[in-house]
Amino acid sequence: MEFLSRLQLYFRGEKTESAVLLLVSLGLLIAALVLAFWVRRPFTRGLGVVLLLAGLIGCTVAGTVFFRTDGQVAELRALYESNRRGFAEVEGRRMDRVVASFRFYHFMYVVAGVAALMLVSFSSRAVLHGVAVGLFLFAAMGFIIDHYAEERARWYAAEVHAQVFPD
Repeated sequence: MEFLSRLQLYFRGEKTESAVLLLVSLGLLIAALVLAFWVRRPFTRGLGVVLLLAGLIGCTVAGTVFFRTDGQVAELRALYESNRRGFAEVEGRRMDRVVASFRFYHFMYVVAGVAALMLVSFSSRAVLHGVAVGLFLFAAMGFIIDHYAEERARWYAAEVHAQVFPD
């Protein structure tokens, strides 16, 4: 498989995942509104706040990735075709940062999970239990989504770094 096909495969995966995340995030926003304005119970209000925040974060991240991907692919293809060594240096550095960023995301999901456990363990307030459930959902969704994103990023980064150019 030619490298440009692998580049296309990576970014197709990014765009597909961001489209799915965008739909899920919109669903979270709708669920948050339903919980906050129709159900209106302390537990659902706590859950709704976290779902609202998760939905806003998801829409922002997914929307950014989804709408920038086509332009990014065009720029990278042009750079690859005009200066392969420059492409490998620029894209290799970028992908190293992308792969490294998953450590922070994993830490963030662990913190959300620990905070949820603490809320459930040290409080009997329904609103805080709702927040805890929302944090668990946020952490679980983040781990699931980022598992595939990280796997794809590591594969693509290795492909970029494997580019060898004769002197």
